[in-house]
Amino acid sequence: MMMLAAIPYASGFAIDAFLQGTAARLKRRGLRLGGVVQHNDEACDDRCMAMSLEDLANGHRFPISQELGAGAGGCHLDSAGLAAAAAAFAGALAERADLVMVNKFGKQEAAGEGLRQEIADVLLAGLPLLIAVRRDFLPAWRDFAGEDWVELPADEVLVERWVLDVVRRAA
Repeated sequence: MMMLAAIPYASGFAIDAFLQGTAARLKRRGLRLGGVVQHNDEACDDRCMAMSLEDLANGHRFPISQELGAGAGGCHLDSAGLAAAAAAFAGALAERADLVMVNKFGKQEAAGEGLRQEIADVLLAGLPLLIAVRRDFLPAWRDFAGEDWVELPADEVLVERWVLDVVRRAA
């Protein structure tokens, strides 16, 4: 059984809310989760939503977006927030989480940065990993992950079925 699953999604799909809901349901089932999911504060007045990552092991949130000022057309990822996310992955490895979730393989990871090394560390440790990949980053994802992964639709029943099966087999 493949220990790695990716959920490809189209731009505009509410993948962050989908992963938050998935994590909540899996926790209610008693799974020990590691990794991060993203939260977006849509009440933010500027074009760049205030983004934070939640450490799934302990619920701690840390900001990952920096405001660039009134003239900016977007935001910048905060390197301190990404460093905190890296610590969440170290905890998942140390505690041997049942499943590690990653909010997404995105622009930073496609460029060889972001959480790319942490994702690789989880895979090398043999822990099950669930990640979201926006469709335009699938070529970079395939270059990174190779062929040893399963593609899952953004369907909560199918995703949970895969998770429960892979966790059972990994135990």
